[in-house]
Amino acid sequence: MTLLALLRPFWPQIALALGLSLLPALAQAWLPGVVVKPLFDRVLAGQYGQLGEILRNGGGLLLLLLLGGYAHEAFMGYLSVRVPATLRERVFHRLLRADLAALTRSAGGLAGRVLSDVRELESFVFYGLGTLLFQGVTLLVLLGQLLLRYTELTVYLLLALPPLVLLLGWIGRVVTGYSSRTQAALERLAARMSEGFGRLELIRALRLEAFAAARFAEANRAGYRLGRARALSGALNLPLGQLSTALLLGLLLFLGVGQVQRGAMSTGDLTAFLTLLALAITPIQTLSRAGVLYAQGEGAAQRVAELLALPSAHPSGQLKKDPLEGRLELRRVRFAYGGQEVLQGVSLSLDPGSFTALVGPSGSGKSTLLRLLLGLYSPQGGEVVLDGEPLSAYDPDWLRTQVAWVPQEPLLFEGPVAENLRALAPGAGEAAMQEALARVGLSGEIGLSTWVGEDGGGFSTGQRQRLAIAAALLREARVLLLDEVTSALDRNSEAQVIAALEAVRAGRTLVVVAHRLSTVRHADRIVVLEGGRVVESGTHAELMDRQGLYAELWNAG
Repeated sequence: MTLLALLRPFWPQIALALGLSLLPALAQAWLPGVVVKPLFDRVLAGQYGQLGEILRNGGGLLLLLLLGGYAHEAFMGYLSVRVPATLRERVFHRLLRADLAALTRSAGGLAGRVLSDVRELESFVFYGLGTLLFQGVTLLVLLGQLLLRYTELTVYLLLALPPLVLLLGWIGRVVTGYSSRTQAALERLAARMSEGFGRLELIRALRLEAFAAARFAEANRAGYRLGRARALSGALNLPLGQLSTALLLGLLLFLGVGQVQRGAMSTGDLTAFLTLLALAITPIQTLSRAGVLYAQGEGAAQRVAELLALPSAHPSGQLKKDPLEGRLELRRVRFAYGGQEVLQGVSLSLDPGSFTALVGPSGSGKSTLLRLLLGLYSPQGGEVVLDGEPLSAYDPDWLRTQVAWVPQEPLLFEGPVAENLRALAPGAGEAAMQEALARVGLSGEIGLSTWVGEDGGGFSTGQRQRLAIAAALLREARVLLLDEVTSALDRNSEAQVIAALEAVRAGRTLVVVAHRLSTVRHADRIVVLEGGRVVESGTHAELMDRQGLYAELWNAG
């Protein structure tokens, strides 16, 4: 039971909710014996003096019912907020630490999955779990009263319940299957929505509105069909429950009247029994509907559990070297995405303080190589070595402080520039931040209080890249990895960035991926990749003399 496993950390709170549901359940169970039976056997027989006592007892039970019901409902409301919030945090933290190779879904699909599945669990906790606890305890207490006071008739009731439970259980399994498929369809729908909204300008520019709308409509219709099937199958609970209840009530009424005729029980006893039975019928019907919610929650829980079970990035090492030289080696490294090999036996040695450029046609494996150097992925063959030790032997958090990466699409958060810089370089002071902005040519364009919009809104692509470079400079890392950071810059900004890199490269291993070869013509070493292999290596002058692939790229650029 995946759902029960997810709820295991909340058993103490669930036990408290169970205890709170006991109060109104006891009030309902005592009501027929304290109010209904004496009302029929005594008051209606002419003993009107006992009416006040009966009403006082009934008023006390009503107060207990109201207070207990409110306490239970309020606490379940708290749980319905607490449980999903905790699960969202667990899933988010797991995704942050998960092996990137295992994350085959799009960002929109993952976000939709987390939100829709956890929302389904939220509905279950408030409506389903609350109902299961409240009505389940009520049913047990009422059955206890029935067994204690009216054993024979209650035995007939219990014998009739198993077929109903089996039938409703079958419906629940059907609903669970449809629920899992519906949530998967909603995940695809979220991915389609993210796909459309995330590239809205490009979609309009290329006149792809109809194409995007058709893809969204297809995913939307699939979700609708599955949701409809889930609703139709779940709706069987109500009529089947009502039919079973009517048949059961008719049978017990027939048997009860027979006992009154034989003198085995009084009219008050029969009325109290029927009252208890009527009170028990409501939990039975309600529990059948809660079973549908449980089935839906089980489907969502299975999908949440899949995310929580994602493998971690790699076994975390503990090594920390101080000082770190920054000597990097790739030894016959192989790597593939989904079976397609991107790097095929790449071997490189990068000395501390060297400036190495990685160039080559698109798809040659340059950016993948950077991700391996950063430790985001583990090679599927060979190894990456830092200062003589496998990269996997280092503490990942410490490693991120020593290796700074500036990707093609820098990560910026909504907020002031200073907050972004401190997020990427904790502990940086204002003076250091101002100096870093100046070194990448941003001091005359923005300040520390300048507001960064969502996804870097309000900044040009070049400004976003230079801001990310400034953060990398602030971290004082021993290894700097830069991926196409000057691709969107004009010549003046590019010159400022190159000057900044030259100023900080002393004592640092600098690796730059570039399509614009003018950015790296002064590198100590230029490595040319093609088809996942190193095909050339040398200085700009040496490679131009060879008239190989590098010379072709230079002349074409």
